[in-house]
Amino acid sequence: MTSIAVALIVAAVQPGSASAAVQHTQEKVRSSLNAWFKSQGPARARAREQARKAVGELVDFDALARSTLGKKWEEIKPADRSRYTAALKGAMEANYLAKMRQGKGTDVERIRTEIIGEEQQGSHTVVHTKVHSGEDTAAIDYVMEKRPKGWRAVDVITEGVSLAETYREQVAKILAKKTLNDVIAALDRKRKTLEADENKPAEG
Repeated sequence: MTSIAVALIVAAVQPGSASAAVQHTQEKVRSSLNAWFKSQGPARARAREQARKAVGELVDFDALARSTLGKKWEEIKPADRSRYTAALKGAMEANYLAKMRQGKGTDVERIRTEIIGEEQQGSHTVVHTKVHSGEDTAAIDYVMEKRPKGWRAVDVITEGVSLAETYREQVAKILAKKTLNDVIAALDRKRKTLEADENKPAEG
């Protein structure tokens, strides 16, 4: 197996900045995916959990859970909020890692992340990045908020499509006809489908 070399092109990334937080997470996820592809058994599972942990350190899943559930959040019990947040986190983490892999299996050396810069948008700082995979390029923006323990992403926008809005619409559609339990079940199915795809043989 070829070694995975990830090139990070950084545009004026300052220590402690929102861009630095995104860069740090990208490096940790890449390192974990490298180990994931090379390992088997328990070591493979540990590497995947490290990648998920890195995503969790950047993305504020509690804020996303509240945002995607809207007014329904105030109407449900704390236990249901926890169940929903856990299900949402599982689906979003699996989705994020799938995007980072770009469906290229072990050909991750072709993938590099370029941090274009950041800009202030109201109370948020938006970090603009581009993910290059061969001839394909995807624009991914991280909507960041400064917290006591550092920068956290409250939304991830891929090619102009908001992760928060996408899930908000999907959740609202289910809740219009069904219950919160159905929403949680749908998120669990999404996670399991993405995780099953991870274990398929690499292309090529």
